[in-house]
Amino acid sequence: MSKFQVFDIRGKEIKAGDFVKYINTGTVGEVLEIMEDDEGVWAFLDATELYYKTDLLELTDELVKTKAKRKDLEADIEEKIRIREEAVESLQNVESRDAPGGAG
Repeated sequence: MSKFQVFDIRGKEIKAGDFVKYINTGTVGEVLEIMEDDEGVWAFLDATELYYKTDLLELTDELVKTKAKRKDLEADIEEKIRIREEAVESLQNVESRDAPGGAG
């Protein structure tokens, strides 16, 4: 937990547990840690596991949107895996038949 006050680009206080957006790329994540060194104040985000200068962050409520997108993406990937597995199984069933092909 931070022992000093930290502010985003708009002057709003940032604390561990807040959700922020990195203004240069739109990356959204939860602030897990805040630290200060000779180069400035940094926030560690869960989404990328990287530190960002707090003066380039903006408090956001985009977490809901991001989680929804991630859930949709995961569902899409699961559906594609299921379809691929069914196709592979279907091809294996065709290859295992003893019937001759139509070429001869």
